[in-house]
Amino acid sequence: MAKLTGQCYWLLLCAALLWPSILQARQDNASAEPALTEEQASTQAEGFALLGDLPTKNQIPFFENRFRIDSEVETITLLMFRRPGSASVVLVRPDGSKLYFNTAEENNVRWYDAATYDLIEINNPMPGPWQAIGRILPESRIMVLTDIKLEVDPLPDNLMVGETVKVTARLLNGVTAVTAGDFREVLSLEVIFISTNNAEFANFGRGIIQVATFRDDGRGFDERPRDGIFTGEFKLDFVAGEWTPKYIVRTALYTRELEQDPIILKPAPINPEVKLAATETDSHQVTFNLTEDGVDAASLLIQGRVRYPDGSVDQYALNAQDNPDNTLSVLNKGFGSYILDIAVFGNWQDGREFMLTMPELSFVVNQQTFAAPELEQLPEQILAELEAEQAAAEAEQGFPWALVIGINLFILITGSLAIWFIMSGKKPAALLFWRKQPAVTRNAVKRSAPTGNGTKTMTSETKAQKNNDLDDILDLSLPDD
Repeated sequence: MAKLTGQCYWLLLCAALLWPSILQARQDNASAEPALTEEQASTQAEGFALLGDLPTKNQIPFFENRFRIDSEVETITLLMFRRPGSASVVLVRPDGSKLYFNTAEENNVRWYDAATYDLIEINNPMPGPWQAIGRILPESRIMVLTDIKLEVDPLPDNLMVGETVKVTARLLNGVTAVTAGDFREVLSLEVIFISTNNAEFANFGRGIIQVATFRDDGRGFDERPRDGIFTGEFKLDFVAGEWTPKYIVRTALYTRELEQDPIILKPAPINPEVKLAATETDSHQVTFNLTEDGVDAASLLIQGRVRYPDGSVDQYALNAQDNPDNTLSVLNKGFGSYILDIAVFGNWQDGREFMLTMPELSFVVNQQTFAAPELEQLPEQILAELEAEQAAAEAEQGFPWALVIGINLFILITGSLAIWFIMSGKKPAALLFWRKQPAVTRNAVKRSAPTGNGTKTMTSETKAQKNNDLDDILDLSLPDD
C-alpha cells in the first residue's frame, strides 16, 4: 500500500511538472491552426522556388503517378507537390516494397515533408518501374543525377516570331557522347514549347506546341550520323509570348528530358505598309517600318519576290544603307492581287544576327473607274438644254389616269353582265333587242286572235283538212251482195 501511494505521488509530481508545457503546447497548436493556410502558402512557394534548379538538371517523365528508373541513374530527386492538408506520398519500388516518410532513415533516404510537398532524395535507386501514391499535383518533377544526360545549347535572347533558330543537343554518358550503334533505330530528339500560361502574354492558354523532331542520321542539318549529337534548325512560326523550351530523347533503355529557362518570343520587328498608286502610270509603294528598337536599323536587309496579277514574278532586295526608308516600288500592272514574299536579315544591337521569314503580304488593286463631270462644270447653254429635255421627259411620262379608269369600267360592266345572265337564265342573244322576230312567230300570233270571222275560217279549214284525210283512206269493205 505504501508502494502504491508513492507511485501516485510520483505521477502527480510528473503531471504538475509537465502541465505548464502541455498548456503551452496546446496554446501553440491553437495559435498555429489559424495560420495553417499561410504556412501552406509559404511552404508551397518554397517548393516552387526549388523548380528554379530544374533547367540545369535532367528529368524523367512522370505520367499518372508512375515513372521508370534505368540502371544508369546514380541519384534521383523527387519533388512531389500535394494538395494542402493531404498526407505524405508513399513510394512503391519495383519489387513491391514501400517507402514511407517515417521509414526514410532506415532505407538511407533523405525525405523532407512540408505542408504541401515532399522533397525526396534517393541514392542508387532500384531500377525499374516506380509508383507514387498520394494526392499529387501535376507540377511535380523527377530529377536525376546520372552518367546518361542530355545537354542542349541555350537558346539566344530576343527571339522573334518567324525567326529560324539553330539548336545543338548532345546525349552524353559522362563526358562521352552516346552513339547509336547499339540501337536498332536512330536516336531522335523531340523539341516542344510549353506555354507558361502567363495572362500578360498573347499565348495564354495555348498549351504545348510540337516544334520539330531531329534524327541523328546525318541528313538535313545533322552533321554526322549516329554520333549522339543532334544539329538542326526550326522556325518559330507560332504566336508570340512566354514559352518554356523542352527537349526529349527516347531510347529503348531510357528516356531523358531537359527543360530550359522560359523565353519571351517577341513579335516580328517589321510592319509593312502599302500605299496604292494614284494613277495608272504611278507605282505602288510598300514601306517596311521597323518596330523593334533593339534591332540595328542599319543592318537590315529585306528581300523576296513579287507576284503580279498577270502571273509574272520579280525579285527584289532592299539594303538599309542604300534605301534608309526601306520603301519598295512595285510596278503597277493593272487591277488584281499583288503578293509579296518577305525575308528579313539583320543584327541586334548586341551583335546577334537573325534571319526570319514573315507571312506573305498581299494587297488588291480594284479596277479604276473615272467619275463623270459634274453639271456645274458644263456651259450654261448645255445645262439649260439638259434641264429642258429632262422637264419634257417628265411631262411625257405623266401617270395614265384615263387608261386606268377605262380598264376599271370595262371590268365593272363585264362583271355585271355575267351576273345578270347567270341570275336570269337568258342567253347573250337577248341583248339584241333591235332585231325583228321571225315570220312563223307572227303568223302564229295572228291565228290565235279571238275574232268571229277568224273562228269560221278556222272551222272550214279544219273540215277541209279532215275531208282530205278521209279521201286518202281506201275503202276495203265487201258489198252486201
